[in-house]
Amino acid sequence: MSVLLRVFIPVFALALLAACAQMRVPVAVRTLQMPAPPVVIDGIAQFIADERAEARRLDAGASLSEARLHWRYVAALLPNDVEAKSQIARLDAAIRARLDALIAQGEAAVMRSRLPDAQLDFLKALAIDGTNERARTRLRELDAGAAFLAQDRKDQRARAAARDAGTEGPEDEK
Repeated sequence: MSVLLRVFIPVFALALLAACAQMRVPVAVRTLQMPAPPVVIDGIAQFIADERAEARRLDAGASLSEARLHWRYVAALLPNDVEAKSQIARLDAAIRARLDALIAQGEAAVMRSRLPDAQLDFLKALAIDGTNERARTRLRELDAGAAFLAQDRKDQRARAAARDAGTEGPEDEK
């Protein structure tokens, strides 16, 4: 029986395989519906519209530098856009006027010896334009002056303590 099974099983398997190969099976063909690719033109137009709206919102909120940045995005995508060019020019002038006013306020505060106010004005100017050398130089000068003043006060306290202790030498006298 084992010989019969050894012969019958492979023959049966081959017969089944041949029968399956000749069978016609209906195949349901499904066409895949791919979504339409996004239209790039509409995306750019939407981006430009969003940038214009954001620039106007920031301009109304007095965030001039950020508003200018958004108008520059519009101008980069639409180089001939008159509105973007005019808004950038207007914002450049407004930023320059604000910068000049802050530096003038800082200089006036220095003249009135209101050094913390002057530092704040110069820092605000640097926040608007980080490359402004006038504000940067004045801040350095104020910091150096404050350091010298602090050292001078420390030296005066040390001399007073030495004088009170009676250890002041002739080289310490003025």
